[in-house]
Amino acid sequence: MMPELPLSVVSSDERARASSDAIVTIEIVAAQNGILGGLDQVLTRLRAQPNLQAWALSPGAALKPGDVTLRLVGAHRATSPLLNALTGTLATLSGWTTAARALVEAAKPALVIFRGAANAHPDLWAQLERAAVAGGCLGADSIWARGLLARDSILLAGDTVRALRAFDATLPPEIPRLTWVDLFHDEVDEAVRVALAFGDKLGGIALPIQEAEPTRTLDQVARIRAQLELAGFPRVQVFLVGNVSVELLQARERARIDGFFVGGQIAAAPPLAFTAALREANGVPLGRRGESFGKTPSLRLKRIV
Repeated sequence: MMPELPLSVVSSDERARASSDAIVTIEIVAAQNGILGGLDQVLTRLRAQPNLQAWALSPGAALKPGDVTLRLVGAHRATSPLLNALTGTLATLSGWTTAARALVEAAKPALVIFRGAANAHPDLWAQLERAAVAGGCLGADSIWARGLLARDSILLAGDTVRALRAFDATLPPEIPRLTWVDLFHDEVDEAVRVALAFGDKLGGIALPIQEAEPTRTLDQVARIRAQLELAGFPRVQVFLVGNVSVELLQARERARIDGFFVGGQIAAAPPLAFTAALREANGVPLGRRGESFGKTPSLRLKRIV
């Protein structure tokens, strides 16, 4: 048996190999307030790695700076290459989930329906929708999203009522019929015209938000509601589509809004900040200067792998 060599004569390759074989504990920590999203995608990545253990907060958990979101235990050579992908996934999807939750809370009791986003890469659409739903939005497969007639269909038909009749023939009865009313006639007149043509089958009407003057949109809604009530259709719901500003939400007492269709606003949300820290190697606590050594105590973490 060869005697153990002193550290001074151990080759750099051997030290590197020993470092890569070390069993390490790594923590991914939230750096700002928000809502945890993307855990399902993280779990898919982790399950593909052999001999790796992981603990995490529950999906949709509230985050504050310093919260351990994910803890990994495994060989350094296996865990280290994953860190950028894991923190990036958590950052992007938690940013979307946080934006969705903030919008849902601010809009209550109105519905918030996610309808897709033209400002996101199509490869990300499924993840974006999952994040929006995790934040409390209704998804693109909800009855409200399925029941909204496309603007292009109205333009191609040349008439809102004609387009909605064709659309109505394709929908099952449980789906509410919603249509835009801003394409050919005054919005108030068009809303009443459609309501008279469809009666109780009309679930609601949709209007784009005038982002430069959001309160003007509310004035439109107030006029539409007044005329619909006079015509005997107080139950027809009113939805706004577009970016929902703080100014609009603060002025909502001017007109009742039943729901908001959103998409790009959530997709444009900034990522939530996370950091990764090495806490243990082969059971030995580690830490940077000014930090506590070793694993961060957390009773909220649950074993996921």
